[in-house]
Amino acid sequence: MNMCSKTLVAAGFADNVPVQRFALRVVTELARVSGARAETPKLELASVLMRYARTGDAALLTALHAEMLRRRVAAEEIMDIYLPHAVCEIGEDWHDDQIDVLQASMAFARLQNVLRELSKAWVSDRVGRASDGRILLMLPRGEQHALGAMFAAHQLRRLGVSVKVMLTVSPELMAETLDRNRFHGIFISASNEASIKPCSDLIRSLRACDRSNTPIVLGGGLVSWAIGDSDSSRIAAVTGADIVTNDISCALHACGIQQISAAAE
Repeated sequence: MNMCSKTLVAAGFADNVPVQRFALRVVTELARVSGARAETPKLELASVLMRYARTGDAALLTALHAEMLRRRVAAEEIMDIYLPHAVCEIGEDWHDDQIDVLQASMAFARLQNVLRELSKAWVSDRVGRASDGRILLMLPRGEQHALGAMFAAHQLRRLGVSVKVMLTVSPELMAETLDRNRFHGIFISASNEASIKPCSDLIRSLRACDRSNTPIVLGGGLVSWAIGDSDSSRIAAVTGADIVTNDISCALHACGIQQISAAAE
């Protein structure tokens, strides 16, 4: 393990206990907050989350929780709005050379830890619905960022969908998984245009070993940057995906999970 990896692991262990406590409090107290969800992050709350990501100061989790209570921000908003917003902010800081690779990696690790613990706390609070929807979530070869896939998996699970995540997989394991399981859909998360060729290779491999012709949905950062239907159609044509979208409801409907897709709208 190199020095960077050791530092990240140490930071993760040091942050873990206060993050667990924060997650349990947030889900228990705020999961059922009524009222309309925010469409854009509230700047003060987003600022506190960003400061925690950059410093790892556990006191900021207490401040974040107090700000959430004061502004009546639901737990869903932290997972669906504020965490993705923080990821984008860190990415922009890294791109603009305001932080180095180690600082960015540690910030991403802290946010990923918050997301993971929120998900565990959500399960412990017994929020969600049971269903028979089953999705296989995958990343193409060479994809470095798993946070987008984690966001998608947590959103789907909260809706009652069973999600099997396979981040790195050999052709043999992929074939065995598809042979032993039946999925309503296969979701692939890709971050940018550099992932198009690996996505094409992955989808070609999936078609070759999937006897059920399972619908394949491509989403992620690559799709977020797509401009209009023509660009999405181009990505679908090049990669071989059945549908290109970041709309969870649309993706579930395309896979025949209508009951849950209606709840996601």
